[in-house]
Amino acid sequence: MLIKQVSILKTFKCTGADCPANCCRGWKIPIDDDTYSKYITQKGGPGFVLRRSLDKKEELTSFKCGIRLRCPFWGADRLCGLQKRYGTDLMPRVCVEFPRQLSHFGSFCEETLYLACPEAARLFLKQAREKIPFGFEDSAGEPYYEPNTTNSDFDFLNYLLKTRDTLISMLENGCGLNTCLLEYAKAAQGKCLEYGSRGLTTGYGASGLPLPDPLDYKISDGSLFTVDARMMHTLFFKGFYHPSLKRSSPVLYKLCKSYIREFYALTKSNPDAADRKLDLLMESVYDHIPDFDSIMIAYYEYFLLKNFLDIFEDYCFVNHMLLGMAQAQMLRLFVALYCHKHLNGRDMLSAKELSVIIAVYERRAPQIMDALGKIL
Repeated sequence: MLIKQVSILKTFKCTGADCPANCCRGWKIPIDDDTYSKYITQKGGPGFVLRRSLDKKEELTSFKCGIRLRCPFWGADRLCGLQKRYGTDLMPRVCVEFPRQLSHFGSFCEETLYLACPEAARLFLKQAREKIPFGFEDSAGEPYYEPNTTNSDFDFLNYLLKTRDTLISMLENGCGLNTCLLEYAKAAQGKCLEYGSRGLTTGYGASGLPLPDPLDYKISDGSLFTVDARMMHTLFFKGFYHPSLKRSSPVLYKLCKSYIREFYALTKSNPDAADRKLDLLMESVYDHIPDFDSIMIAYYEYFLLKNFLDIFEDYCFVNHMLLGMAQAQMLRLFVALYCHKHLNGRDMLSAKELSVIIAVYERRAPQIMDALGKIL
């Protein structure tokens, strides 16, 4: 089978104890069915310890992480005790795979990296700054993971693949996060709804009608996508923020508290003043990261590579494309807040600092989807 690996995957290697934001802390670690079966049948002392460490609920089996939200097998040396003693045999599947995102579409697979890992974020940032386009390297093999889609409309899948290439090409040629991309998404989603109501297939088959081409939407007719203070307030409080971040992600929690102190009351009492203050804060990023615009374009390109084919399952063009734009804008907010709080004057933000901000932010960023319905 064709297996496509994103360009930064081949050079990824876990940094282990040196990781500045270890994935063994900050979230529940789910136990897949195969690993759970191993734990239940494991003999002797190891089996007793493993079973005692489980928290089994109807909807989820995970390790007991306690109030500090850290894996019980994460040692004082900041390494995994299970891996040191047993290799990967008794590690949950998610621990073995993270930060790899493995997508099986039936006829081919795509393997990418979640940027929620600081090392993955560092590799992303390095390639973005070297202006090397992100893409896939093809190989052949037998995937060990099962298909994760129920759709068999391969005309539609081929359309999505071609469209993703077109969108990324538009971004590389100066489109930027333009609202014309959202106009295209609305048109494509409307066509899908039209086809469904008429009992037609999507794509270019004999019974289908062609879906729109992003190139038909003129950049000159749109504007750059921005988030004003009220929209940011909605994204932040209706999807992103939760008090539990204080335990799960202290770095991110401190940045969230900075945002609340700076903007919560002002957005409520004087939205126009909040808009001006937010604009100034966002613009201040360039004092510390002069190439920030190109990083944000690369961030959205990478988002499309990693997430655009999710549309194959739910047909929600607008939600997925808007999510990437909203995530980019909120990432900009947190980078700006960090620079404002930790840097003086025109000190440059280091690549290590930026990689950590991206990683801790990415662990929470998908929750923004919960707020999109409030702003559409």
